[in-house]
Amino acid sequence: MRIWFNHWFSTAYHLINLIRDGNRNKFDFIGSNKNDYAIYKLACDEWYREPEKISAEDYVDYCLNFCREHDINIFVPRRNLTAIAQRVTDFDNIGVKVLTGRDGDLMKTLDDKVATYEFISGGGLSEIIPPYFIAKTFDEFNTAYDKLKTADNRICYKLVEDEGAMTFRVIDDGIENISALYNMPNVKITRQAAQKILSNYDFKIPMIVMPYLSGREISVDCLCTPKGNIIIPRYKTNSRYAEIKFDDEIISVADKILSLMKLNVPVNIQFRLDGDKLRLLEINPRMSGGLQLSCLGAGINIPDLAINQLLGVAKDWRYPERKFCRVANIESPVVLNDA
Repeated sequence: MRIWFNHWFSTAYHLINLIRDGNRNKFDFIGSNKNDYAIYKLACDEWYREPEKISAEDYVDYCLNFCREHDINIFVPRRNLTAIAQRVTDFDNIGVKVLTGRDGDLMKTLDDKVATYEFISGGGLSEIIPPYFIAKTFDEFNTAYDKLKTADNRICYKLVEDEGAMTFRVIDDGIENISALYNMPNVKITRQAAQKILSNYDFKIPMIVMPYLSGREISVDCLCTPKGNIIIPRYKTNSRYAEIKFDDEIISVADKILSLMKLNVPVNIQFRLDGDKLRLLEINPRMSGGLQLSCLGAGINIPDLAINQLLGVAKDWRYPERKFCRVANIESPVVLNDA
């Protein structure tokens, strides 16, 4: 069988190898990207160049034609995922199974940070939603900043439609202090710089403005299966490793979110701690960029399980006896300890 990964993160290299490890000689992997030097090209049996500039609707037509021309059996999309999900029946009609949620309206909701917060609040989980304002103009952005800013916190913002935190910024005037000389460039920006940039922005895509949550970020990799929900909390650190910690509260909240969505494909739920409160950042209805770390730490091959589930095969899985481990993230993930 032939599996196609379209334009993905570089970590698709690991996802492809995880599927290959669980299905020796069963699949051929076809990859494509706008960049011919994407690292996951090395894990593919065939490689193709994607069009640079193309509308979402035209891109779906491109994908349908690609599947026909290259005899694709399984399609694992990332680029224009929502547009593809909204036309998933077109792929059904040509015999291609797509690893995506089939509820196009839900997928569109999850594409929008504000719509996601409203959906989760409506499902009875308003306590995990952080305070926020939506800015549809530059003046509204400034008003939101003034309302949210206190003496002991910072403000952050990003577009309501964002992927990979590309537009995420933290407003912190402290970066103009001499101590900043020794800091690596990051997402921090002064208010003056933010105002200069955003004064030229048309706000066609609104901005979400909220307090910066300084607690640890937790990326939870999930998959609903006939045996039950797989939920693997992965704590991000400032070092070159992640921590897998099976925290009961996080698992309980993630389980409730999964029940609301009813998706049977890989899902990534991102939280951040606000003091002792768990706050939702976003939900991505696809495999995450760090999924390989969760899989290694938990000993559960989510990409393999998801692909086989798509084919109607329910593979067995089980949680590890250990409740905590560290996983190094250098070129390839490695378990550091089983503490």
